[in-house]
Amino acid sequence: MTLSLQFFSLLLMVFSGVLVGAIIEGTRFVTGSFPKRSLVYKYRVILEIIVWITLGIGTFYILFEVRDGIWRIYDPLAQIVGILLYDQLFQPVFRLIGRIFLRLIIQPIWWMIRFIWLVVNKIIYLIWKLISFVFKPFHFLFLKTWHLALQKKPNFRYNRKYTKK
Repeated sequence: MTLSLQFFSLLLMVFSGVLVGAIIEGTRFVTGSFPKRSLVYKYRVILEIIVWITLGIGTFYILFEVRDGIWRIYDPLAQIVGILLYDQLFQPVFRLIGRIFLRLIIQPIWWMIRFIWLVVNKIIYLIWKLISFVFKPFHFLFLKTWHLALQKKPNFRYNRKYTKK
């Protein structure tokens, strides 16, 4: 293994540490922003553990691709340095990028989904009101007929056989 490959893998581990710090902070922010009664908020620790495990597997996959799975002692140290670099230097940059991404991409998409949902609900409500308005006279006749059908003996006034004496 050449010295340049070792330096490249060291830089790659530092960069992966920066990404690990950003992903973990993003996971904590997203899971913490859910309502307190939601399942995501209740199981946020389990979700964070799953994210940590996934990031660890991803780190070992990077090592496997770059150095055929050879693990050196400076690899976890480089990743810790990357996490600390993220915490000290890159956190404001990532937060700014996250806010820009939220404002320019996520919020307009969310607004469009809510607008389409509102329009569909209003159309369904309008159709329901029109149908109920058209069938309102028939509803009254149906209720009266249903009431008569459920009686044990019909109460027709013109039929003396069924009237009380």
